[in-house]
Amino acid sequence: MPTRRAAEGDVFELFVIAPGGPEPSGGRSDTAQVLATFRNARVLAAFPRRGGEAGARWQRIIRVHERTLSVLEGRAPSKALPSGKELRDLGRDLFETLLPGDVRRLYDTARALQKGRPLDVVFTSMIDWVADKPWELAFDPSRREFLATSSVNVVRNAFTAVPADAPARGRGRLRILVVVSQPRGTPLLDTKTETSDLRTAFRPLAAAGKAEVEVLTKATAGRLQRRLARGGVDVLHFAGHGEFDEKEREGSLLLEDERGRPRPLGSFALRQVLCGRGLRLVFLNACETGRGGRVEWNRGVAPALVAAGLPAVVANQYPVIDAAATAFARELYAQLAAGRALGDASREARVAVSRDLGPGALDWAVPVVFARDPREPLR
Repeated sequence: MPTRRAAEGDVFELFVIAPGGPEPSGGRSDTAQVLATFRNARVLAAFPRRGGEAGARWQRIIRVHERTLSVLEGRAPSKALPSGKELRDLGRDLFETLLPGDVRRLYDTARALQKGRPLDVVFTSMIDWVADKPWELAFDPSRREFLATSSVNVVRNAFTAVPADAPARGRGRLRILVVVSQPRGTPLLDTKTETSDLRTAFRPLAAAGKAEVEVLTKATAGRLQRRLARGGVDVLHFAGHGEFDEKEREGSLLLEDERGRPRPLGSFALRQVLCGRGLRLVFLNACETGRGGRVEWNRGVAPALVAAGLPAVVANQYPVIDAAATAFARELYAQLAAGRALGDASREARVAVSRDLGPGALDWAVPVVFARDPREPLR
C-alpha cells in the first residue's frame, strides 16, 4: 500500500498556552489560550478553565476522568467505567473544550480541505493537568463520531525545547527489538502471543529481506543499555509493566534485576538509556506509560522520552486489558509494515480495537500516540 504523504503544512496543530502568553493585540494574556495552526492560517482563542459553561464542562471532565482512574487502579472497583452515552457525553465536553470559537471554524475548514483524506491533529499543552486528560476520546456531536476512530488522526506532542532526533531512513532492513520484562511477583502477561503477533505483522517484509525482529527476554537495565549501545535498532517494543508514582511524580518501566526481581527504571534514567540511539519509534505496551505528571507532565514515561528527542512513542494512559493491547499492537504494526504513516496506522489500530471490543467501551482510546510528525512512515 503506498504511503500517504500530506501536503506541507497539512497538520492541524493545537497548542494550549499557559496564562502569560501572547494576546492577538501583542500584549500578554491573563487567561489560558489555545493556538490553532493549519497551513498558513493561525487563530488564537480563549481557553477558559473555570466559571460558566466552560467551568461546568471541566468539572464533568475531571469527575469522569478521576472515576476512571479509580476503577482501573482498583481503588473503586464497585463503580462502573464510563461507556455508551456517558462516554459520548465526556467526548463532547472534551471536543467543545478543545475547539472553541475560531479554532472550531479553522478545524472544520481543515477537514474540508482534506477531500476525504484523514486530518492529522497534533495536540500540545503547556498546562500539565490539561495535558493529563483523555483527549483521544473527543466526540463531535454534529457528526456523531469519535474523532480518533473517524477521519482524524489524534496525536500528541510534548512541550519541549529539544528538537526531535532525525534517524536515517531507507538503510536496509527495518530492525525491531522486542524487549520482554516479566519480573517475579508481577501480574502475568501474554508476551508470547504479543511477540508472535509482531513477527506475523512483519513476516512479509522479513521474507523479502526488508525487516527483522529480535527478542530480548529477561530484560535488565544493563542488558537493554548494552544492546542499544551496539546500534542497529529502528523500533523498540517493550512488553511488560509500567507505573506512575504520584508521590514521586515520575513514571517508570518495571525491568528485572539479575535475580529476576522488579527493578523500576524511572523516566529520567530511561531517557538516558533510549535517547540518541537512532530509534524511530518506541512502543510501550505497558500500563500508565502514556500518563504524565499533573504538575510536571514531562515526568511521565512517554512524555519524557518525546521531550528528550525521540520522534515517536506509543504508550497507554490507563491500565489496559491484554485483548485490547494485543489487538491495537497487531493492527498498528500490520499497517506500519504496509507503509502507512504513523498517524494513519494508529487510527486504523483504534478502529480494530473498537470493532473487536465495541465502540461503547474506552479500550480503543487507552493508547496515546506521541509524534513530532504523524505523517512519517517507518520505511
